[in-house]
Amino acid sequence: MKARWLRTLIVLAALMGAAGTARALEQKSLLATDGTLYTVSAGTAEELGIVSADVMASQYAMAWSAQRQDGSTSGAIIPGSIGTSLKRNLDLAYDDPSGSLVLLWKEEITVINVLHISVLRNGTWTSNDLLPNLGFAHAFNPQMLLTHYWVHLLDSNGNDQYQYKSLLSVIWWEEANQRQARYCPIFLDENVQQSDIAVYDLPTLVGSSGASSYDGVTSSVYFYPALRYEGPAGAVLASFVDLVSRQHFVVRVSFPTDLGRPNVSNPTYLRRREPIVGIAFRGGIGMPTPFESPESVTTFIGPNYNPTISWQDGTSLYFMRFAGTAWSATSSIPLTDAMPYDKAIRLIEDMATKN
Repeated sequence: MKARWLRTLIVLAALMGAAGTARALEQKSLLATDGTLYTVSAGTAEELGIVSADVMASQYAMAWSAQRQDGSTSGAIIPGSIGTSLKRNLDLAYDDPSGSLVLLWKEEITVINVLHISVLRNGTWTSNDLLPNLGFAHAFNPQMLLTHYWVHLLDSNGNDQYQYKSLLSVIWWEEANQRQARYCPIFLDENVQQSDIAVYDLPTLVGSSGASSYDGVTSSVYFYPALRYEGPAGAVLASFVDLVSRQHFVVRVSFPTDLGRPNVSNPTYLRRREPIVGIAFRGGIGMPTPFESPESVTTFIGPNYNPTISWQDGTSLYFMRFAGTAWSATSSIPLTDAMPYDKAIRLIEDMATKN
């Protein structure tokens, strides 16, 4: 097992080395609720057109731009992004109540990589790290999901108050001293500092402990944890595989809503950012065939919390779902001009969420 883990590190280092020499501009765009079009680009200084006496062409950086409905534009280099480390896996979200543009990105640093959350609010960027576990940590396939929910508070006179909270949930697979899915909640309506950010090991939250093992499973089984909405109440569903218990879980994640008075002497208020986790689904792990397009992996959650996993490989869109007591056989939809990917994935989503 130790030798296998060392081989994995060697492969990861080789892949990162190859990524470090690649020069492919990555872009992500998002339309905000007010019609503003945001774009974030990551690449070399040469690709971004920011080479100067202080910035070498081979250095990496990220830039942002905004195009508003009145025709005005703005943009700049994201502060602190210029350096020798590759920036990649960009994802964007916009939180209307707090007026926040959120950027999730990954930075390749020699033999580890680190996830970052950067937030643009009132013209200023702030960044926080999603700290990895011990060891040569690598984060894979990060996803984020923005949800909202109401909380009940009391003012100094005991009068009822209600507050709309903005929750950004982030999930990813991490290879470190343990191999597991991890979850991080960030509250955009609060001025969250680095010291306030907590990252949770999802197997621990369902009572699993011990050494994880890859034996007998392929990466397509566990490598792609996912987040889904549960409904308007604001709860989040997290789907992941636990390599210790060898089970697939869907958990419901929520947070305290009856908070009382907002002060440091109120323990309920102080626990407002601690997740409440309940197991919605527990079953054996499915065994999809290995596939080559990780960006196309999608998880849907059905009405009984049964997961359906789909992935694109070659000229077909494949899927398998947990039906009753076991995973179904793999099925597929051939992709053609008459059945493009977008149409096929909507058909799978419709089937998965209604059955």
